[in-house]
Amino acid sequence: MGNITLGGTGKTPVIEYIAHYLQKKGKRVAILSRGYAATIEQEPDALHKNFCNDEHLVFQENIPDVPHLIHKDRVKSGLRAIGQFQAQYLLLDDGFQHLRLARDINMVTIDALNPFGFGYTIPRGMLREPLEELRRADLFVLTHTDQCGHDKMQSIKERLREIAGHVPVVETVHKPIGLESSAGTEMTDIRVLQGKRVFAFCAIGNPESFRKSIEGLGGKLLCFHAFPDHHVYTASELRALSAEAKRVSPEVIMITQKDRVKIKNVGESWDFPLWTLKIEIRITKGCEIFEKKMNALLNGKEK
Repeated sequence: MGNITLGGTGKTPVIEYIAHYLQKKGKRVAILSRGYAATIEQEPDALHKNFCNDEHLVFQENIPDVPHLIHKDRVKSGLRAIGQFQAQYLLLDDGFQHLRLARDINMVTIDALNPFGFGYTIPRGMLREPLEELRRADLFVLTHTDQCGHDKMQSIKERLREIAGHVPVVETVHKPIGLESSAGTEMTDIRVLQGKRVFAFCAIGNPESFRKSIEGLGGKLLCFHAFPDHHVYTASELRALSAEAKRVSPEVIMITQKDRVKIKNVGESWDFPLWTLKIEIRITKGCEIFEKKMNALLNGKEK
């Protein structure tokens, strides 16, 4: 599972979706990550340490029974997943460019809000490699498709056909399903956000998607702060955010789950309710395509 652009494409919840899917089929799954922005590199005696990147902490909350191994050598971590956890399926997180490992299926997430990284490789654009490399893919998973118009969606799919021809496309949305408390222990109906004055901040790859989600749920944004992806908040930054929130007096402070797992142990107190927007992936078009690909994988027919 990977992407061709820098920044967030909504890949983490897609990986969770696939892990859940395989588990429901009775399969043992493990996730292998390089661990971008992790503060430690996991070794055999440190598999469950908390000082890791935000994606690891989110996986711990959402799919705690799926081993998530972080190591720069994913051959080693893959062998360990098989040997120690008897994993039958390995999900290679951010693995589209990791050509050292053979794979049975190449899934590529593409953010409908910025699908092609401005058309250029870094540093001129945001592409990790030329668009022609999308021909290696077996399945495209378009994300945030509800946040762009019909004409743009059609143009994205047409461009993908020009580049990769045969590769099928699945359309998905990040569906808001509730508002979690700051501790992640209570869930509130998302409809209560309607008309609320909102102060929001985040450190994710696609902050615009978060902004659109809040506004789409009827929240009235007073302030919106976007930090770099995987940013590690300092105590002074959180104090500054808290002070600014006091000045504008919102009814609620909104963050993402990736933010909550990073700030929950910092100890900053908030004078307003701190809510996390809980989301999950929903396939809106191409469910039968996804099922066909997964069934072929389960039956050993891919690649």
